[in-house]
Amino acid sequence: MRADNSTHLAEAARQRRLDCIARVQAALDSLERDGGSVTVAGVASRTFLYDDAQSALLARPRALAGRQPTSGRPALPDKERITAKSHEAIVRALRGANRKLIEDNERLRTELAVALGQSRDLRRRIPTQAAAQRD
Repeated sequence: MRADNSTHLAEAARQRRLDCIARVQAALDSLERDGGSVTVAGVASRTFLYDDAQSALLARPRALAGRQPTSGRPALPDKERITAKSHEAIVRALRGANRKLIEDNERLRTELAVALGQSRDLRRRIPTQAAAQRD
């Protein structure tokens, strides 16, 4: 009669499950730390993760995937994400730069209008105010 190996088989199955959970946790830690596209299929087999026994484990990749931008780019790790305060400072700086550019454009338009007027006057041989004052 054959020896009963069921305890060894059960122990091997339990160890495989624990190893797989450890690999999934390590992959999720790496994706969260370094950024990257988080999908269920990219983390572990769907058969494993969609098993009812892994429902708690499945919640983590879903949460990470939910935090990713919809642009298809991988999410940045938490330590590289911009804070609200930094974002507001950048927006203020960009608005200030934009306001300065608008003012510069207006000044340059005025200077161009004056230069074009002087050019027109020279072509028509009309004395400019500066030339009239010199005479």
